Amino acid sequence: MSALKDVVWDEFLGLPTTAAQAELCGFLEALPKSGGRGTASFACPSPVVGRRLLKLWKSLKERSFSGKITLGGRPIELNRKLGRALFVLPEGIVRDITAGAHESESERWAWFRGLWGGCGALYLPQSGYYMTLRPHGDASGRKAAALLGASGIALRKRVARGRAEYTLRDQDLIVTCLLRMGLVKSSLFLEETAMVRSIKNRVNKVMNCDSANISKTVDAAAAQLAMVDAVDSGALWDCLSPVLAELARMRRINPSASLAELGQMLSKPVSKSTVEYRWRKLKTLLAALGR
Repeated sequence: MSALKDVVWDEFLGLPTTAAQAELCGFLEALPKSGGRGTASFACPSPVVGRRLLKLWKSLKERSFSGKITLGGRPIELNRKLGRALFVLPEGIVRDITAGAHESESERWAWFRGLWGGCGALYLPQSGYYMTLRPHGDASGRKAAALLGASGIALRKRVARGRAEYTLRDQDLIVTCLLRMGLVKSSLFLEETAMVRSIKNRVNKVMNCDSANISKTVDAAAAQLAMVDAVDSGALWDCLSPVLAELARMRRINPSASLAELGQMLSKPVSKSTVEYRWRKLKTLLAALGR
């Protein structure tokens, strides 16, 4: 999981800023906000998010805005001890940024990328795949659900700890989502991870199945050898039909053979089901003789 997380955030940080205002809008709608003295402060979950915000802001500022970014001239305040960042902008600029219409498809997905970057996560538990969104405003969640729904991607909504949480649990749809956000390397890494996981699961199933079959064969052989010992101790060979006597002697000679293998070793080879039937018949006979 940590490897995937590193790949996602490394690629996220390095993406171009071609739709900076739309993506920045998504971030600002996702992050918890506080205000004071004409500014708005947004708490970033990590310095990586803070660096992405700063990169988007610089790109947008060069094209759209002028003047100081904050009262102190610094848009990002890093708290390295807590591993968090604070993004601060004047209220008027925040309103300008979040007023964008995002008319094109690329702008809408850039907005979603920002929203997911600010309140989203990707999980790989022992089984399954989970992409989640926990926006601080439900309007943003509904907007994201509508955007993905138009692309055939249905988000599942639930309320967790008083906030709406939107979840996607299909690996193929998660890959599609990552691709739409421009995270190509991350989508390829997830597909590779899914393939390796699938192979490991298949190998484990085969090994478990083989182990169970071996245990079953050993247990069956031990029970059959016990019946042969009962025939010996009671001198009951004359009570057995020729086919049962041959089967019992063949088991004594081949104690580890499977039932199918045992059937093929007889003078007249028979199927596994016939061998099972003959052992049941021998067991019934011994029970009738008090053995």
